[in-house]
Order: sequence, then C-alpha cells, then structure tokens
Amino acid sequence: MTARKTPFYDVGVEYGADMRELFGYWLPWAYRNGEIEEHLSTRTRASVCDLDYMAECAIEGKEALAFVQQLFTADLSTLAVGAIRYTAMCNPQGGMVDDGTVWRMSASRYMFVSGDEADYEWVAAQAKAFDVTLTNLTSAWTTLALQGPLSTAVLAKLTDAPITDIRYYHFIEGTVAGIECVIARMGYTGEFGYELHFRPQHGEQMWRSLFEAGVPEGLEPLGQAALESLRQEAGYLLVGNDHDATRNPFEAGIGSVVRLDKEAFIGKQALSRVLEDGIERTMVWFKLGDQAVPANGDAVRCGGRQVGTVTSGSYSPTFDRGVAMAYVEPRSAVCGAVLTVHVGEADHWATLSTMPLYDPGDVRSKNL
Repeated sequence: MTARKTPFYDVGVEYGADMRELFGYWLPWAYRNGEIEEHLSTRTRASVCDLDYMAECAIEGKEALAFVQQLFTADLSTLAVGAIRYTAMCNPQGGMVDDGTVWRMSASRYMFVSGDEADYEWVAAQAKAFDVTLTNLTSAWTTLALQGPLSTAVLAKLTDAPITDIRYYHFIEGTVAGIECVIARMGYTGEFGYELHFRPQHGEQMWRSLFEAGVPEGLEPLGQAALESLRQEAGYLLVGNDHDATRNPFEAGIGSVVRLDKEAFIGKQALSRVLEDGIERTMVWFKLGDQAVPANGDAVRCGGRQVGTVTSGSYSPTFDRGVAMAYVEPRSAVCGAVLTVHVGEADHWATLSTMPLYDPGDVRSKNL
C-alpha cells in the first residue's frame, strides 16, 4: 500500500523535515534542527508533533456503555463526559490487541483512540452482538500534539477557551486560531501538554498559527525520532514493540488498567489466571552506562546468562546515554541492579529500574 501524506506533509517539508515511511504514512523523522534539539525543546520549552496517523473510532448507541465495558479492561462506568481513560483491549487469551484511550463524548457516545488503524476491524467484529453504531474517524480528524512546559503560553494566544481549567486526561471543545477543535490535556512525551483534534482541511492553517504564536517560546517541530526517545524515557508503550498479542497487561507494566472486579470483559478469565499464577516476564527500564543505542531484540544478561530482551531503545538527550525498555524474568527485576545489554558486538552495563526513567506521573505532566 502506498504511504499516505498527512495534512502537515508540505508544511513539514518547508520546515526541513526528513520524511520517512512509518505506520503507512509519510512522517517527519526529524526537522532541520535535529532530533536532539527537538527532544530538549519538548523538555524545556515547547514542541508540535504531527499525530495524524492516530486511529479514532466513535462508538455510540443505547448499548455503548455495555459494549465498551465488554471490550476494554478498565472500568468505564465511572467515566464522566469530558473525561479520558487509558486502557487495554485484550483477546480471550489475555494477550493485548492494543492499548489506547477511551473518551466519553456524551451520555451515549465514546471514542477510542489508538496508534493502529487495524484496531477498527477488531472493534467492529466484537460489536456485532451489541446495539451500537461504529464510525471510523481516522480520516475525518487530524491531530497535533503541543507539548512542553511552555505549551499553555503558546496556546493561550490562539484561543479564548478555558485551557487552564482542563484537568489531566480531560478535554473540552473550543476554537483555536479560528478552527473548531477538541482540546485535550494529555500527551505521549511525559511533559505538560495538549492534543488538538480538528478537521484535516485546517491542518496547514493550524500549524502556521501555532508556530507564529510560539516564536517567543522557542517552539520547535517534533519528529518521530525525538518522540521515540521522549516516550521511552516516560515509559509509554508502542504497539508491535513493547506489547502484542503474546503479552498481557500485567507483564507490560500496565496492570492498573485491568479491573477484574467489574463484570465480564474479553480476556477476564485468562487475566485472572495470570494474576493467580504469576507472570513469566515483566517490563523494566534501563539506563546504559554510555551512549550505545540498544535495539529491539538485544539481549539483556545477568552473570552471562540472558534474562530478558530489549523491546525499545534510543539515545536519551535528557540523560546523555542510551536507554531501553525490556522484558526480563521477574526475579531479575530488581531496581538498581546492574546488568548488561548486548548492543552490536559488545556488552554494555546498564542500571535497571522498575519505574519509567522520566516519570510521566509527576507534576510536570499532570500539573496537579
């Protein structure tokens, strides 16, 4: 299938983007100032990232709540209109189809947002037994992420919406640069920030308005390379790398999104057995002792014995060293333990953490 251009393709090229085929789209790997500057700008100032490839699916109807309760592991019965909840979607064996967020748009309308358009087929197959209507919104919406500690200063110049009142993982509707938007307080970087969802025909106008407003704040465009290092520091999962149908939420470190005390949902019985029997591997995070960049599949060793495998790795500008996410056997998951990661032809010592290296739950992201 031919890769698609996003609404920000042309303006991205104008800003010096190195466009590459990713997720079925032409996406910027980095812009003219490079991925290190983009990463550090997000941590210290603000950045804008093209997230047009995100998949959105609307679920509505009189059985919408019953359906999302069956489909997702989280308890969505308490989700208020205007709120967002992170969750997982599992198969009957407890393996992860994907993770993502559920948004409550109205009393009988929800939206599921994930990173994989193929999720729509799974959702549609599960919906057949429910009185609901599904709408694939992936082409009808586009998304820009405005991230970083100065993001409010940029956005406030373009909207009269009460953006400072939006709580973490909540959203409002408003006008930004004259464009009707859904404005959400969230992100994939571990920083304070927003996501703006709007009609794709307004893509270039929104982009230019943000960058004109963001000159005093040093706003930078953010490509996929820097987004990768940011999300790995913050411990966010990437489908296909850090989870798939062979891994369950408890192994992936997101067991908190599984609510076994709610009524039946897909995978509940299997996940109950996992909780009883224990997991065979667990997600951990590493800081390497140098700048070597681990890759998916690199071996994690303890005393010369392989105890795990890297799922994501990158160079971290925040820590000036290589970082990695990996699955290891639970008995080796000891915070502060020193193991080795085999990168290329050599072993590199690394310090293990049982928590993300850059905590996305701190005051900088949630602003609590």
